Amino acid sequence: MTFGWGVRKDVAFHESGHAVARVLSIGRAGITNANAIRWIEMDEGNPHVSVMEMPITPDMKEAGERLGLKDGTRWTLEQRLILFTKLMKIDPLEWASVRFFEIAAGAAAEAKFRQMSFDLVWREYGCSDDREKIPATCEMIGLKEPEAKELFGERSKEVCAAMEKAEVWRAVQTLAERLPATGRMRGDIVVSIVQDALRGL
Repeated sequence: MTFGWGVRKDVAFHESGHAVARVLSIGRAGITNANAIRWIEMDEGNPHVSVMEMPITPDMKEAGERLGLKDGTRWTLEQRLILFTKLMKIDPLEWASVRFFEIAAGAAAEAKFRQMSFDLVWREYGCSDDREKIPATCEMIGLKEPEAKELFGERSKEVCAAMEKAEVWRAVQTLAERLPATGRMRGDIVVSIVQDALRGL
């Protein structure tokens, strides 16, 4: 595969893996075409896929404020669970499961591209930001370490298996080829590229 720009290929595949997993998760945990991805940032210092982790709409925000969930305050676990179950109507464990799938997808795509094991790539410096998202996700819903390890293990295996599917890997490759060397690609463009590639268009 020929890349016509200067970004490292492994970074392009890593970020594309995150994005494709996010698109595959549309329809789960409040993820829609419209809110799936904000953008992909490819500047050298901090390449990342920006997503709305908590799909909160303005009316949900107003309802949350009536329940004491105000911006700028540290919410208790009980308040966070109210946010999931009463306002977003999302199973907290389902949300964490989707998040783990997305988080693991960057390393899974990079591992396939580099022909390495997922575990080796996951432990590298390039996945340090992803690793930090695991305890943050657990804290959000009060998920304990043993359950978190089991759930992440399941989701990482699931996403590695997904990368072996022809249509999924085609989507990762297609997006990686089209990412800019620097700057941002808008989320709606990312979603369109991925969905078209998944359908073989």
